[in-house]
Amino acid sequence: MHSISVGIKNRLIEFIVRNDLIPVKMRWRKSASGVGRLFNDVYHMLSIEDRRKLANLLYEWGLNDAEEVVDTLKIKRDLHECALAILAANSVFGIRSKIVRESENEVVIHATECLWKNKKNWTPEVCATIDQYDIGLVAGINKNVHYSCFKRRSKGDPVCEAVLKKFESSEDTDC
Repeated sequence: MHSISVGIKNRLIEFIVRNDLIPVKMRWRKSASGVGRLFNDVYHMLSIEDRRKLANLLYEWGLNDAEEVVDTLKIKRDLHECALAILAANSVFGIRSKIVRESENEVVIHATECLWKNKKNWTPEVCATIDQYDIGLVAGINKNVHYSCFKRRSKGDPVCEAVLKKFESSEDTDC
């Protein structure tokens, strides 16, 4: 009986693979995990100066993605919706996060789970470099919202804590 069930299971797996029926969630998780692993390996191969360049590149990517994110998510350019853009970006990269506190001038986001925290050589510096994407994204959506990260799971904190703060400017708040 056991060999029959193993045979059926093997044929089912083969059917799933041959017919491209692997669940999207499984594919995405594996892809996001692989991107993180690749990023981590490349980061550790770079000199300090090249790591700065990589951080700048990520900031520019975030800045450049802002318009597409605003259009795709149909969001406004206010504080709350900057936070929604961060939640969406986190989700795309396999990070589970939520808004835990919100006021008129501040939103606190906690990331409780990510695909990379326990990966070999995953350091707070790697996380800080990746944060540059989020910083650029927020700046591209609203230049009067500032992104800061105060806690990191990679440092042993129970959550990563990002804080978005609105500050006043004499200029218009929309980019």
